[in-house]
Amino acid sequence: MAMSLNTNFASMNAQRNLFSTQQSLNSSLGRLSTGLRINSAADDAAGLQIANRMNSQINGLGVAQRNANDGISMSQTAEGALQEYTNILQRMRDLSVQSKNGTNSDSDRAALNKEFQAMTKELNRIVDTTTFGKGEKLFDKLSNGVDFQVGADVEPKDATTMTTADGTAALADAQKALGGIDDTELAAVKTAVGKVGGSTGSAVKLTATEAAALNKALGSTAYNTTDDVDGASFSADEQKLVDLAGAVTKKFDGSDLTTDNADGTGANDMSALKTAMDAAGVTSTAFADPNVINVKVDSASLDTSALGKIDTIADSETAVQEIDKLIDNVGSVRADLGATQNRFQSTINNLGNIKENMAVAKGRIMDADIAAESANMTKQNTMMQAGVTVLSQANQMPSMVSQLLR
Repeated sequence: MAMSLNTNFASMNAQRNLFSTQQSLNSSLGRLSTGLRINSAADDAAGLQIANRMNSQINGLGVAQRNANDGISMSQTAEGALQEYTNILQRMRDLSVQSKNGTNSDSDRAALNKEFQAMTKELNRIVDTTTFGKGEKLFDKLSNGVDFQVGADVEPKDATTMTTADGTAALADAQKALGGIDDTELAAVKTAVGKVGGSTGSAVKLTATEAAALNKALGSTAYNTTDDVDGASFSADEQKLVDLAGAVTKKFDGSDLTTDNADGTGANDMSALKTAMDAAGVTSTAFADPNVINVKVDSASLDTSALGKIDTIADSETAVQEIDKLIDNVGSVRADLGATQNRFQSTINNLGNIKENMAVAKGRIMDADIAAESANMTKQNTMMQAGVTVLSQANQMPSMVSQLLR
């Protein structure tokens, strides 16, 4: 290479390498100071994007865990109230058994009935005043159903474009709600409902097959072949179920949803069925967001109106029978709440496992390797010192060239 006064090639080369060393040193210092491998998009654009998505998931999973814990707390609040509810029922049963004893006078039974009536009022007060959160009546809320978001994502199902698998599951849940009727019985129910014509139809007589199928679907014994039946015979709840029966069909968009002929292509419009199921209070996981747990209990089964009084032997006997039924009802509700608590706990455990592993995966992308960065910092420090020395020497070269002109 020629020796030149105007262009100091050696100095320019030394400056370029020194700048590169400085950048590498700054990068290591930044990573060591934050503990992160990626401090800006320039460090790893794709990695930063992936890590941000993971961070959203991790945060969402943490919130979902808290939501599930809220579900446990709500269930425990309801069950705690029902524990005292059960205690009161046991006391009322004792009073009823005592009142039925023949040694008691009318005044004795009147005294026992006073406590019995006071206990009945307390049962109603427990149901009416047990609250959770913002003071809403807890048992009213649970009777309508409470949705708990227990996932980081939201995956609503579109009822107009259901897969064949989900469509089949929804139909099965609808038929289960209709007493588990098979296709033949379903057809008989539809024929019967068609004869009745809904709430405005004229009175008709049902065949034995139609009456049996209708009774099975409605959980009733009221319909037979001898009495005239019209739409007004249906209670409000029964009307919802016969409307559901009318919406159940195996044909959607020309595709048969039975197992043998399922084509798996989806695009089945189940919106009419979903509307009828919602009106009848029938749920199906096929329509539900898998990230949501719905908690619903039969609060109507806590009704005390049938308990009556215990101021006579006959009334006392009736009260014992009704209390036993109510104790069974309370036990069923408490079983539902207990199962719900266990389900929430399992959900929390699973969410914690997912959150932990996702945090580890994010760490592999974002976290700095401290050992490697420390070694690199030491190396670049040494190279910086050497580079500064070399640059100083290179800057002296023009003065050496000038000596040739002497």
